[in-house]
Amino acid sequence: MSDFWDKVEKCNHENLSDYYKTVSCPTPYCYGYEYHCLDCGVYISKCGCGFNNGMSGWPQERWGNFYD
Repeated sequence: MSDFWDKVEKCNHENLSDYYKTVSCPTPYCYGYEYHCLDCGVYISKCGCGFNNGMSGWPQERWGNFYD
């Protein structure tokens, strides 16, 4: 595993930035949010149904631009 993900795995994600963004979920009537951990640098996405839960080194908006 990379150093980044080793750091993410050990982090408690308690020191969060002011970054808070609503993100889309493909499940009908569901939405989620994304926040950023300042300690490890990971972006964490969560949604009501759990389909869009995950972690990334990039914000979800950047992934959208990457695939466009």
